[in-house]
Amino acid sequence: MDNFTQLANDILQENNDILKENQLAEISPRIGQSFGDFLRSLVGKSRRDILDSGSFARLYSMNMHGIGGNKNSPNAPEVRLSKFLTELGDFVNQEITTLRSGLAETDEFKNKYDYEGHLEREKERKHLFHDIMLEKDPEKKSELRQKMNAFRNNSEYAEARRALYKKEDADVDEYHNRPIEQGELVNDGSSEFKELEELYNNIHNSIKNNYKEVEDQESGIRSLDGFFSDEESHIEDQESFLDPEQTQAVQFAQKLATDPKGKMFGPDPQKAINKAYGAKMIEIANKIKSIKI
Repeated sequence: MDNFTQLANDILQENNDILKENQLAEISPRIGQSFGDFLRSLVGKSRRDILDSGSFARLYSMNMHGIGGNKNSPNAPEVRLSKFLTELGDFVNQEITTLRSGLAETDEFKNKYDYEGHLEREKERKHLFHDIMLEKDPEKKSELRQKMNAFRNNSEYAEARRALYKKEDADVDEYHNRPIEQGELVNDGSSEFKELEELYNNIHNSIKNNYKEVEDQESGIRSLDGFFSDEESHIEDQESFLDPEQTQAVQFAQKLATDPKGKMFGPDPQKAINKAYGAKMIEIANKIKSIKI
């Protein structure tokens, strides 16, 4: 694992107030929930909740498939959820463009706050950097570095731009942390909304199909209950015919099934284990049926 990924993991694990394990599950498609219902379920949550969940999902997907691995596994549940939450974040965050005005880059702002004087101060910064690079004497180089570190462009334009950015930062922070209100997230007729709804429906249908498949499998397991007689049910304990590696695999599967992180993406791990167990039991039952006595 590279340093960036390790650092990101550490931050995500430590930031429990921002990225709770159940937060991602709350902002995810659920069986029987229409897209409109899903959007209404976001009322009371903040845009930061949604954006942070998207970041968590992207990191989870990257850890599962590697950097760029999404292209090789586009239909993997964690990849599809990551894409959906990313596009959802873009959709709910559209007003950010009005809060980040770009006013400081306009000619009107530059002319008002003496942009030419600002450029002169920037030349001083460049000269300092140039002098540091050319200086050979260690003591003088150290003095120049201290001067460079203490340098501040205090031009009229720079100060006005700092004040503008500070105000915009506060506005963005308020926008991201303010709870979403009823009626804010609706069909605006945009192509972005239609694409997001289509992606949601695809994920929802996939989850529903997987759930039905697991339910059918569990039904097959239950149908075997009366297949064996009471005597046949007294088979020797499972552990007596498992080798150490098989026993370890079963223990790992049970740990996975009870891990809440595993329930964030796709079907419940416990149901996946039941499915695998059921398939094997059906195979055994069919073999027993074929035995001629």
